[in-house]
Amino acid sequence: MAEPAGVSSPSPQTGSDEMKYNMDYPEKGLCLIINMENFASGLGLKPRKGTSIDEKAVEDVFKAIGFTIQTEKDKTSEDIYNIMVKVAEDDHSKRSCFVCVIMSHGEEGTFYGFDKEITEAKLFTLFNGENCPSLAGKPKLFFLQKCRGKSVDAGVTLHTGSEGSGTTIPIEADFLYHYAAPSGYVSYRRNDGSWFIQSLCKMLERYWNNKELLHILTLVNHKVAYEYNSTDERSRHKQAPCIVSRLTQFLYL
Repeated sequence: MAEPAGVSSPSPQTGSDEMKYNMDYPEKGLCLIINMENFASGLGLKPRKGTSIDEKAVEDVFKAIGFTIQTEKDKTSEDIYNIMVKVAEDDHSKRSCFVCVIMSHGEEGTFYGFDKEITEAKLFTLFNGENCPSLAGKPKLFFLQKCRGKSVDAGVTLHTGSEGSGTTIPIEADFLYHYAAPSGYVSYRRNDGSWFIQSLCKMLERYWNNKELLHILTLVNHKVAYEYNSTDERSRHKQAPCIVSRLTQFLYL
């Protein structure tokens, strides 16, 4: 029976052990860290205390995995854009993967450079298959420690009861975005680092060499959701990180 127009036959490798990203290139890849601690006084944003601890944790774990580390701190929005353009224009042909960790204040779809907001999509687009062909077909991982709104999650109490070559791929394929919080919600940080980044680094350190990435990131979500609480004079607040994946193969770092 003929297939409907526009529907491709499934890959013969789908579901097989061969459906893995190739991580055997000469270099693991670049890990770019954008870390914002201080901001222009006119923005009314407080310094992000504890983010230096997050920065060190990210550097240590991705260096241990084998990535080359590039850290940029307290840059203007224009600087950040130019840095990302330069990285996207690099030759990644000998690299297996690309990682970008962004830590800042933010809103839905944006985060702050030193002087003003910058749109996330404007940066992500730089790395798609059309604009960065040397990363086409390779995983591009973005981890974002920032708020995505002002809503807070008060939590809920659980009650247990008895119950191959020449293949055309989408230019937007092979991206993964792991946000500290769902759309519209705040994320939390302490003087000893943020809930999300500290959990991410601990789970990567423990499991990067023997578990698939989405398995590890689910463990990150679990750790943040179940082990952390924020208390103030009103209530206990919780947080649930959010994974948005367009990966097309299994990823073992």
